[in-house]
Amino acid sequence: MNLSNKNIIITGASKGLGRETAIRLCRQNPNLVLVARTESLLKQTQMEIEKLTGKKPLIIPCDVSSETDVNRMANVIREKYEHVDVLINNAGIGIHKTSEKMSNEEMRKQFKINFFGAFYCIKALLPLLKLGDSAYILNVNSLVSKIAFADNSVYAATKSALAGFSQGLRQEMKVSNIRVGLFFPGLMKTSFQNDRKDGNKFPPFMVVDPRKAAIKMEKMIINRSKKAYIRRLMIIMLMKVKQLIR
Repeated sequence: MNLSNKNIIITGASKGLGRETAIRLCRQNPNLVLVARTESLLKQTQMEIEKLTGKKPLIIPCDVSSETDVNRMANVIREKYEHVDVLINNAGIGIHKTSEKMSNEEMRKQFKINFFGAFYCIKALLPLLKLGDSAYILNVNSLVSKIAFADNSVYAATKSALAGFSQGLRQEMKVSNIRVGLFFPGLMKTSFQNDRKDGNKFPPFMVVDPRKAAIKMEKMIINRSKKAYIRRLMIIMLMKVKQLIR
């Protein structure tokens, strides 16, 4: 896929992997739409991209866990663009607590953003994706969905749900020539890692720079890839060090 003038939507675009992906992709001259909850952070990303390219991406403050917000976001996009070429469901949240200590509301919050948020965005933007030429949906997952740890069992469950949904959706979208990709970026060097306050941070060799992950995502989008891992041996490493971070 040639990304020039393609209409690309990125959720969770104000920081971390979403921000780095937007900055990476902007060099190929797409029409970027940046979506996140915090407008001030979105504006910072918008300004940085404008400095790099002279082109100001559209920003839409939106809480993807809210159906009302997502439908409003889709309406804003519909008013500006006739179709969508790429949807990147990157918005996510992780709460580092054991299931026993986690409240029901904290559990629901993770599912609302990590799973329902992606579902809402796909449902709302699917009519525009169908109008695109060989559209692509990229759902950002996590290797934690493959190997869960003691204090992120619920986060792992949300990502496992997203993986199963994506696999089924891939079959459903074949008739519309829309491909669905799953990206497993491992343990990101973002606020997910920095927010761990109990001293149980993951070993440095397991943590991935989001800029490197953004490069991988760019390749996935260009090739409309089905699945990719940031490192092929990451799962093996996770299994070997699991006991070290308990």
